[in-house]
Amino acid sequence: MKTYDEIETEAEDKLASRVWFHLMRAHRYLYPRFERSLRTHGIDNPVWYEILLEVERAGEQGAKASDLQDHLHMAQFSMSRHIARMEKKGLIERRPDKEDGRAQLIFLTPQAAHAHEEIWPHYFKIIQQEIGERLTKKEAFELFKLLTKLYE
Repeated sequence: MKTYDEIETEAEDKLASRVWFHLMRAHRYLYPRFERSLRTHGIDNPVWYEILLEVERAGEQGAKASDLQDHLHMAQFSMSRHIARMEKKGLIERRPDKEDGRAQLIFLTPQAAHAHEEIWPHYFKIIQQEIGERLTKKEAFELFKLLTKLYE
């Protein structure tokens, strides 16, 4: 295994490849831990929490499914699948958009109306265990800035 000093001197393209593979490994390592933790609160997939949060933020007018997929950087088929499963579980409901007949608006059900308040403390705890305890504040902020740079 190369040292960080050796890796730092590698060509830019090789280093970018390393970043990609380590992002994938971090995802494969962390995602199941978050998934198991959130399942105990009726959230079958961590992205469901993000969807619920965005729908809650949209307020009484609901959130367009297309806006959700754009904001969360998800493919249409994937968003549709998650929305269908969440609807089946009673967390959200779909209604046609009166202004755009092709669009659907997503609303929280009464069951999910306070999901953020109920789930967030538990989610926050697992975030702290898996990420917060491993990074300093400075490292966390730097990683936040760098990751954001990849998709904005």
